Amino acid sequence: MYDVSSAFKEKANQAGREVFCKIIVGSTTFLDDAVLDFDFDDVNQPDWFTFGTTCSNRFSFSVKFSGEMALRETVRPYVSFDGEEWCPLGIFYVARRIIRENYATFVCYDKFYLLDEEYSPSVELPNKAETVLKDVCEQAGLTFKNTVMKYDINSVPEGSSIRDVIGYIAGVNHASAKINREGELVFRYYNLSEWYYIFEKNCTDYSRGMSPVHFTKMICDTGDEVLTTGTGAEVNTIEMYNPFMTQGWLDILLEAISPITIYDMDIEMQGMPFLESGDLVQFLDLKGKTYPLCISEMELHYDGGLTARIYSRTRNYTDAAGRIDDLEYAIEELRSQLGNICIKQSNKSAVTLGTSEVTAADFEFTTKIKKSYVQVDINFTIESAASRSLYIDIYVNGVKKSRQAAHIPSAQRELLHYYYLADELPKGKNHIIVKFSLASGSAVIPANGLAATLVGKGMGRGGDGELKDRLTLFDKAEPYDITSKGNVCLAAASESAGADVNYS
Repeated sequence: MYDVSSAFKEKANQAGREVFCKIIVGSTTFLDDAVLDFDFDDVNQPDWFTFGTTCSNRFSFSVKFSGEMALRETVRPYVSFDGEEWCPLGIFYVARRIIRENYATFVCYDKFYLLDEEYSPSVELPNKAETVLKDVCEQAGLTFKNTVMKYDINSVPEGSSIRDVIGYIAGVNHASAKINREGELVFRYYNLSEWYYIFEKNCTDYSRGMSPVHFTKMICDTGDEVLTTGTGAEVNTIEMYNPFMTQGWLDILLEAISPITIYDMDIEMQGMPFLESGDLVQFLDLKGKTYPLCISEMELHYDGGLTARIYSRTRNYTDAAGRIDDLEYAIEELRSQLGNICIKQSNKSAVTLGTSEVTAADFEFTTKIKKSYVQVDINFTIESAASRSLYIDIYVNGVKKSRQAAHIPSAQRELLHYYYLADELPKGKNHIIVKFSLASGSAVIPANGLAATLVGKGMGRGGDGELKDRLTLFDKAEPYDITSKGNVCLAAASESAGADVNYS
């Protein structure tokens, strides 16, 4: 919970309160008269209660604005109830911009969003966890606010990102990792010192589970073995993946968490900007009955007033959507276990291409097993006036790959297809971005002229140990030679048959 005065909390709980906001972007300040709305998503437990998560907070807003704003520009939003004491929501960085006439929409994330590059230790291993975390923070430009338990890290799994390693260390410390409101790395512990009460009178709607959850069992997949401590049903079990975990630390972890009992609950209420995901709170109903909660996620929405949705998730958390039958459930479970992924994207508005890179597709996904692979397909129409070469570059977990595709556009409208296979992805969260740029001139992808799909089979390698590229899917792209260039194919189908396709 962010530290604000008691007067601030009292004003936040008042009916008919007045809300002020300001958003500082670089050297520009937007006040209430310029801010149309904003959404703030603070996530600590994306699924259910566990340890070692490293979730990035998201902040998006729309303002009256017609100027220029750079990607990665710093964004600092604040909320007040008297115009004097301001509660910060965090420090964010612009990831996407949409500007139409005199209005602009920005999508921003905190620093965790930028830490998916692979971690390469600059200290010798084995080494103390504190030393490894210090090395991670120096490489990521982070300031760490807590202390670390004393234990040794023998090795770091190949392909682990900076964000992964932070999460592994936090998990052993019975905590989750977050970027706090000042932009610092903190470990969010679940140690109860003082309850904060959410009053039913401040809520518009809520639903809760029938019974509380008391944690009596933990399971940890280290990648090499599965560790277990305690006994209990699935609803009472905490599961995690952590290659740094040992049986001894897992036993200590269960002992540290065993006093906590929480309900799963979904609450719509007045926005309390000082609350944070990971906070332990009490819901107090009109009859005086209290229900302990752990805030898994908090969504704030501002459009002149400030509202919130708070989630406390455990394993008996169920979505309000209709139930699926047993066969559908079994199929979904099988797909999940195999790591099958299918994500589709398209452009709702026209995209103008120039000499600077423009994001054409942005995929975030989670793989279930080690050495998974995904396939990216992009079909798009390009209208080119005078451009010398179209370049397509791909970034996998923050690393720019060397397999660049290049095409010489004609002056007419062309339908192009780009194919990429990303192999041996690490288990866990992954991020793939495809970017377009031109050597010179300009071109346009019209609205709804681009369809991007990411498909992951999650099975890793075939029985003979060789990766399956499945290039036969693209045989109709003749006369272009799609076998000689390995995993990259850019095929053009245009009115001018025989257009050149170059690779560099």
